[in-house]
Amino acid sequence: MSTRADANQQGLLADGTFGVSPYTREEAWAIASRLSPRDTIRVAARDSSGEILNQYDRLWDLDGPAPTTTWAMLLADDDLRFRYLCFDFDNSNGPAARDADRLSYWLDELNVPHLVCISGPSGGRHLWVRLEAPADAAAVKELAHYARSILTSLDVQPLTNPASGCVRPPYAPHRAGGYSNPLGNIGLLIDREAGEHTIEQLTALLVDLGAELPPTETTLPHGAILDGAGNPRIRGPKRPLSAAMDAALHGPAGADASHTLARILIAAANSRWSYDDIVGAAASATGLEHARTRRVGNDRVRRSPASTEKVLRSAWHYAVRFVASHPLNATGDDPDYRTRVTSVTTTVQRALERADSLPGLWATRNGRVEGTHSQRAVLDALCLYMLQSGRPVVEADVRRLSADTGYGRTTVSVALTALARDWIEKVAEAEGVHANKYRLHSRFSTEISDPNRTQARMRAEHAASLPLQQTLVQAIGIRLRLLNHDVFTAPRSLGRARGLLYMHIRESGSVGVSELSMQLGVSTSSVRRRLARLVSSGLIERAGGGWRRIALSARDFVARSLNVDGHLARRARLYELERARWAWWQAEVTWMERKSKRRRGRRPSHFTESDRPGYVAYPRGPSRRCDHRAAMELVRAGILDGGFAQVA
Repeated sequence: MSTRADANQQGLLADGTFGVSPYTREEAWAIASRLSPRDTIRVAARDSSGEILNQYDRLWDLDGPAPTTTWAMLLADDDLRFRYLCFDFDNSNGPAARDADRLSYWLDELNVPHLVCISGPSGGRHLWVRLEAPADAAAVKELAHYARSILTSLDVQPLTNPASGCVRPPYAPHRAGGYSNPLGNIGLLIDREAGEHTIEQLTALLVDLGAELPPTETTLPHGAILDGAGNPRIRGPKRPLSAAMDAALHGPAGADASHTLARILIAAANSRWSYDDIVGAAASATGLEHARTRRVGNDRVRRSPASTEKVLRSAWHYAVRFVASHPLNATGDDPDYRTRVTSVTTTVQRALERADSLPGLWATRNGRVEGTHSQRAVLDALCLYMLQSGRPVVEADVRRLSADTGYGRTTVSVALTALARDWIEKVAEAEGVHANKYRLHSRFSTEISDPNRTQARMRAEHAASLPLQQTLVQAIGIRLRLLNHDVFTAPRSLGRARGLLYMHIRESGSVGVSELSMQLGVSTSSVRRRLARLVSSGLIERAGGGWRRIALSARDFVARSLNVDGHLARRARLYELERARWAWWQAEVTWMERKSKRRRGRRPSHFTESDRPGYVAYPRGPSRRCDHRAAMELVRAGILDGGFAQVA
């Protein structure tokens, strides 16, 4: 079964170069024709000098002659369902050979037939799996991101784009010389197929090995705060777990230890526990077994301390956000959660699919077109809140949206008004300390009438998939995080237009001008101008025939060089002060509207003690009208730091 073999016996010479392919170009083309799930294949382009580019932007009929450049086979069929998995390991991102060997070993453990190829002269690896049953794109995308979290050299692009994700098949020539060289019998790919549950089994194995989707960094929902160590918790005094959940904490973890861990942490968050409380319990509580050990076959093996901490922290962050967005009962249970999340995820997926199909709408400031990139960012953030909470209606104020998108609150307010025409609906007005409540437009919640059988089948089969919710949360979070930085948002920075381009450039692999132009909905000349500025700033670099992002930390250096660093932090601090002032004023209004309150000096002596709550009175001017400017100065000076800040 294993395809890990001695490369020197498979055509790779001692000096690291490739020998001659055992097949002619026409024979290699015939192999691709036999394997391809579609009638067309992608072919590499040439530049004006004749150099072959790493841009497979042309479709070539398989019935025609072999192209003169090279080719890459599409992994999904015409229904956009994956017929092959191909894990593309790139040496520029990490140890490709080692990562391919690790994945090959795990597939051997699952008894999954697969084929490893040396992709070309650079020593990268392609690991191929032919699927017995077509796989849904969402499940494959989730698998790819889980694998990427522990196999750092993996390029997830081919497995996350069912429309155009492609990889050079075995024996296809490499543009820099050599060919895709199989380290085993190609019959493993031609004649052997992986079982229909392969994706689910491999995903479960990766999770047990410590894989996880990257956390999404957004502002905390109402009701959640950060403790002294910077970990989230629910505001309020700690209380004991219910009898049922205490029994779960100290009882057996059961067959699904990860589910048991999630239930316990949600109940603990609901009981106002802190992350330190969970860490203390994890040392001995049997219900938290998933944090201490991972499943290997029918057994469990101990995790390293770093792995345990990683699992606990990720699960705790999710539990706190969940509880902050859900009114739970005393036991911490939410019996309707799965059904509700299924509905919310399906609705959000439909809205995002519609938004993705209109790239030009979000890329323009043309007054004749009702859409801007700020509106798309706000739409993304609202969808993210819905997915994180599992609720179709979310509370969102302009300051929170501003913090998570990087746009100013005025821009956010304008975007919300514009989105209310076709994309979202306001279901409740702001009241007191609570903000407006929104949901997606009702047209996204109804059953689709589109006769396209592919989309209908994909939704029907995976609408109830909780992993799809996590995948969407991750994808939206990455988009917002890439754009939300001083280097793109501050005055005199690189600007939003270049930030949008940066957001579409991959961390691994490369992307060309034509693809960026199509994704952004702008001309190629505009793309080239923006690329030139990003290159000169040191945020991206050439990779093959396209571009890729440099490490995210490069944004901090560029922001400092432009003298714009700290812009978003200062804005966030201002918003915190404004929230505290507003909460102070709302508390003052509540006290003023209370009947039979006692005021000093307004009644006989037995009423001389004021019953004002334990905070100072809101400042007022000579006319006794509230003075919001003076209140802000007092808040800046720390007048609310003695405990009232909890109200905010």
